[in-house]
Amino acid sequence: MMLGNHRMNNHNKRQVVFISAFHDYRTPKRASIHQIADGLVRAGFNVSFISTRFSWLSRKKGDSRLFLWNKSNIIETVNGIKCFLWRTALHPFRTEIGFIDSIVGKLFAIYANTPSKDFDNLIKPADYVILEAGIPAIYLQRIKRLNPTARIICYCTDRPDTVGSHPAISRILVEDSKLVDQFILRSAAMADYFYFAKDRLYKTGFGIDHAQFSNIGISPYNDGANTAVSVGSMLFDEKFFDIATRAFPDLQFYVIGSGTEMTPASNLRTYAEMPFSDTLPFVKHASIGIAPYRPAAGVEYLADSSLKLAQFEYFGIPAVCPHFAVGTSRSRIGYEPGNEQSIKDAISAALAMAGKVEPRKFPDWSEVAMRVLEPTSFTDTSLD
Repeated sequence: MMLGNHRMNNHNKRQVVFISAFHDYRTPKRASIHQIADGLVRAGFNVSFISTRFSWLSRKKGDSRLFLWNKSNIIETVNGIKCFLWRTALHPFRTEIGFIDSIVGKLFAIYANTPSKDFDNLIKPADYVILEAGIPAIYLQRIKRLNPTARIICYCTDRPDTVGSHPAISRILVEDSKLVDQFILRSAAMADYFYFAKDRLYKTGFGIDHAQFSNIGISPYNDGANTAVSVGSMLFDEKFFDIATRAFPDLQFYVIGSGTEMTPASNLRTYAEMPFSDTLPFVKHASIGIAPYRPAAGVEYLADSSLKLAQFEYFGIPAVCPHFAVGTSRSRIGYEPGNEQSIKDAISAALAMAGKVEPRKFPDWSEVAMRVLEPTSFTDTSLD
C-alpha cells in the first residue's frame, strides 16, 4: 500500500490529531472516530485526541465525559493515544430560542480562539488534523494559522443539521471549507449537503477490529428466550419501545446507553452507557437488533452510516429500523416511526429471519483509517 504525495515514506513518525466536540477517546461509548484512531496507532502513527465543548455547563447537560472532570486540561496517554479534554469556563450551545441563538452564534468565534497551550502544541507538529463535521469546524482558521502545512480532513459521519448543531456551525463550515483538504463521507447520500466541497468529497465505510471481536463473552441472556437489543443514543426514539414491549410480551428487550428515561416494563431491561467491548455479547447473542431512530433532517444517510446497523450485519442478526435506514440491506426490516401496526409487522418479520442471515464481512479499521488519510490512493473512495 502506498500513500500519496510527500507523506509516503517513514509514516511511523507521522502525527495525526483528532478533534471532537462530543467524544473523548476515554469514554466507554465507542464511535467510528475511536476505531479509526486505534487503527492508526496499529498502523504506526502517533495519534492525539482532543475533546472540546466541555465546561461547567456540561454538568447541567449530563455530558458523558463528566467522569473525566478531574483529568480535564491534562494530557494523558491511553492505549498509545495522547488524550486532551479541554475544559473552559463556559461553551456556546444551541438553545433553540431564535433571538438567543442568533447571539450565541456570534460567540463561537470567540470560543474558538480561547487560549490553550496544550491545544496549540498538539496541533503545531501534526501532519494530519481530522475534525468531526460539526462544531470542530470553528477551529479551522486557528488550525491553519498554527500549522499551514497540515492536511486538514473533515470526517463526516453525520450532517450537523441532523444531529441538531447550532445553525452557525453549518455557516462556518461553508465559509471556511476552502481550508479543508478533503471531506470523508460515511454515505454518498450526504453529498448534496456538502455541495460546497464537491471537488473534495470521498467516502469510506465501516471496519472491524478483528482482535476485539475474536473473543466475545458468553451470552448474557436466558437460554431459550427471544431477545432484542438496541445500543446507543443517537436520535433515540423511546416511543418505539412503548409500542413494542406491549405488542410482544414474550420478547425480552435490552436497551443499552440510550441516555433516555424509559417507561418500565416487565420485558424491558435498560443499561447505562457501558464499554464497547461489554456491549458485544449483547449484540452477538441477540435474536434481533433494533435501531430505533426518530426522523430528522436528511436521515437517509443512516442507511450507510449507522454503526449499530453495521454491527448487526457483521453478526448476521436481522435488524428492525425505520424505512429511511433500510437502504439496500436484505437483513433490515423497515417500519414507520409511531405506527403501531408497522412496528409489529417489522418485529415479527425480523423474528422469522433470526438465525437465517448471512454475516457480512468488513475490512480492518486500519484499512479504513488509511482511506481517511489518503483517499486519492484508493479507488473505492470515489463517490462515482
